[in-house]
Amino acid sequence: MSKENNNWLLIGIPKNWETAFSHPVPIWGLRKTYKTEFQFLNVGDNVWFYATSPIKGVIGSGVVRDKYIDNVNLVWEEELRKKEVIWPLRFRIQILKAISPEQWKTNSIEIDDFNLFLQRGFQLLSNEHLAILIKRFENTFGPFATEDFFSGATITQPLIVKEKPPIYTKEHVIEEIDINHRKLQENLAEIGKLQFYHTQLEYPIDLPGENKNIDVVWKREISGVPTIAFEIELSGGIERAITRLRFAYMQWNSRPRVVIPKKFIKKVNNIITTESRNFSQQFKIYEPIQVIELLNKKRELKTLEQNLGIY
Repeated sequence: MSKENNNWLLIGIPKNWETAFSHPVPIWGLRKTYKTEFQFLNVGDNVWFYATSPIKGVIGSGVVRDKYIDNVNLVWEEELRKKEVIWPLRFRIQILKAISPEQWKTNSIEIDDFNLFLQRGFQLLSNEHLAILIKRFENTFGPFATEDFFSGATITQPLIVKEKPPIYTKEHVIEEIDINHRKLQENLAEIGKLQFYHTQLEYPIDLPGENKNIDVVWKREISGVPTIAFEIELSGGIERAITRLRFAYMQWNSRPRVVIPKKFIKKVNNIITTESRNFSQQFKIYEPIQVIELLNKKRELKTLEQNLGIY
């Protein structure tokens, strides 16, 4: 997220945000009365999502990917009901940070003290308001790298006590690269975001007899189920990781992926041979260094595309 670009506040009812987020690349629209403002909206501008009553708060941020005028296609419920386009000035958004829908009521960021005219559905944020808004996000969800909102997961979670990461003995530490479990989670989340997935860390699953989350998931829709599920195991607890991935595969047909040091690959392959054919065919193994190399390549490609004006 660039500080040089404009920062716009988008204001809409929760149902319209749900519709917008249901698209793989979320879409937003403005009435024709915003034609002047729409002309000043640029690809690369930052946008902040405000949901009206009963939410009454900011639920996320993103960057404008493209803009266009559409007087034909009906998207939102009111348009479908009236059978006419109401919001023709449209733009697609890559979501960079968003609160999960089930937490909108409890964790949206209040901006009532900004004294904005919230009936105005599209307006610029001042630098002062932007600084306060970012600070409030950080107070709830942890520090953001404001110079690069692509880092980390899309779907943010409030700061809560997470399960403690395993304590690795010296022989289990990956010596050849400076990496750890959390860093690999963030790398996978960023890779997914660069591929236009919505990404989430510590995705909760209702696995009998175990209170555990899936390390990273990639989703096509914010409210959707995981398309791809990742488990990271640096200490050799492979069986538990496969159990969680099997659960995600059976529950949502999520594609199972595991990140492990090279020395554990044979062990994983031996376990996978006992699984069902469909699950084992979908199962993929990555080494930590491959994740790091892929992220570096994705960042290079993103930079090249941005310089060419086609990202």
